[in-house]
Amino acid sequence: MKRNIGLVVDSTFGFDKKYAEENDITIVPLKVIIEDKEYVDGNIAPEIIYNALYEKKDVKTSQPSPEQFIKAFEDQLTRYQQVICMTISKSLSGTFNSANLGKTILENENIYIVDSESNINGAAYLAEKLMEYLNEGHHISDALGYLDEIKEKGSLVFTVDNLQYLVKSGRISKVSALIGNVLKIKPILRFEKGALGLENKVRGFNNVIAYLVKEVHKIIENGKAIVRIAYVDKSVEAKMLEHEIYQIGENVDVKITGIISPVVSAHVGPGGLGIYLTLA
Repeated sequence: MKRNIGLVVDSTFGFDKKYAEENDITIVPLKVIIEDKEYVDGNIAPEIIYNALYEKKDVKTSQPSPEQFIKAFEDQLTRYQQVICMTISKSLSGTFNSANLGKTILENENIYIVDSESNINGAAYLAEKLMEYLNEGHHISDALGYLDEIKEKGSLVFTVDNLQYLVKSGRISKVSALIGNVLKIKPILRFEKGALGLENKVRGFNNVIAYLVKEVHKIIENGKAIVRIAYVDKSVEAKMLEHEIYQIGENVDVKITGIISPVVSAHVGPGGLGIYLTLA
C-alpha cells in the first residue's frame, strides 16, 4: 500500500543521510556554536564537541528557524498529501515552537506538529516505528493515535560524569546537581513524557550497569523489552552494557544506536551513557 504521509524530523533524532534518503525523511538541522564558530548538527564530528567540553570551551546550541521548517514542509508536500513533523521534546528546546510557527506562516492544515516528548535514540525509535506504520498506508488520524500510544511506553534512563552541563543549560536544578556531584557518585536520570529528573544515585560505573540491567528486567515482566543504547564518549562502556543486557535472553531486543547528536551532547556533557527502554 502506498504511503501518502510525509515525515519531517529535526537533527537531534540522529538519522544518517542514507536512512533519511531511503525513507524520504526531511531533516531540519539545529546548530552548535563553539566559542564563535558555528557548526551544523549532523555535519560535525562528535569528537569536536566532546573535546570542546573537556577543554571547557563555551558551547551553545540554537534551534532551527521557522523558515527552515517551511522549506522542509514545502518539500514534503510536493510528494505527500499530509506531513507529520516530529521534534525533540519541547521541554528541552524551542524547536517545537519554530516548527509550529512555520506551520502558522504557511497556513496549511495538512501539517501536523508532534512533540516527541523524548530525545536521542528514544525520539529516533518513535520515528522509525511511525515510518513503518505509515508505510502500511494508514490514515493521518490513525498514525497520530499510534504515535501517542507508543510515546506512552518508553523512557530514557542515563548517567553523566557531571551534572553541571545540564544545570548550565537549565535542564536540571542546581540542588539536583549538588546531590549528583558529591563523593563521586554517579547520578541516574530519567527522561519520560517530556520531564527530566534525577532518579537515583549509585557509586561507580559497574553499579550504573547493574541499575540499567535491573530496569530492563522490570520491563520484561510485562512483555518483550526494546533497548537502545547511546553515548557521548563511552563506546567501550556501551559495548559492556550491550553484552550484559544481551545475556538477559530472548525477551530483549538490544542494540547500540551510536553517538548522541552533537547538539544533545553539548547539554549532556562528557560521560553520557544511557538507554531508551520500552515495551515492544
